[in-house]
Amino acid sequence: MAQMLIGGQSVGSASERTYEIRNPATGEVVDSVPQGTAADVHQAVDAAQQAFAVWSQTSAEDRGNLLANACERIKEHASEIAQLLTSEQGKTLFEANLEIHHLVHGLEFYAGLASKVRGSYVPLPQTGAYGLVIRQPIGVCAAIVPWNFPLTLLGTKLGPALAAGNTIVVKPASTTPLATLRTVQVIQEATYAGGKGSLPAGAVNVVTGRGSRQGALA
Repeated sequence: MAQMLIGGQSVGSASERTYEIRNPATGEVVDSVPQGTAADVHQAVDAAQQAFAVWSQTSAEDRGNLLANACERIKEHASEIAQLLTSEQGKTLFEANLEIHHLVHGLEFYAGLASKVRGSYVPLPQTGAYGLVIRQPIGVCAAIVPWNFPLTLLGTKLGPALAAGNTIVVKPASTTPLATLRTVQVIQEATYAGGKGSLPAGAVNVVTGRGSRQGALA
């Protein structure tokens, strides 16, 4: 059975309940996942807040390098992830691999952008006076990802959050959590600084289940 990812650990739901993921083409049960609750969401947010203290202080260059390394790792596991996406969502393998391509392309873009976000000077009404604008991480982000393009849209949310020094809680669609879970597991293995640095536990969390039972994420 697949597990949620909270605080860098694979965990079940506080409710101990699960539900089945079925192949839409055959009706076959592909796997089962935890039915997350509001309590699980709170736990994930707490983990993300703790990780934020570390990740927000990581240099922009290192954040970009980690995302670049994550892209290489995703490529290495592309076949496995594509098969999961096809099984749970119904895309052809060609389309599933195309999604992974878009995911990697998006993460590579934000990997390059991470060190290029800079502050600026703003002229003030007073003669010779200027204001200094500093861009800083804001905290924990929430990503609610739909079923139709789960990996492509994961990249559009995960990439900018991590590149900017934020942490994140991901809620995949109830019918398509498996490829997302595996992708995040792979991202958690990414490193920077020649393997000396890694993503802090809790920087990316995944809570599975039906959204109607997880209103706390909103």
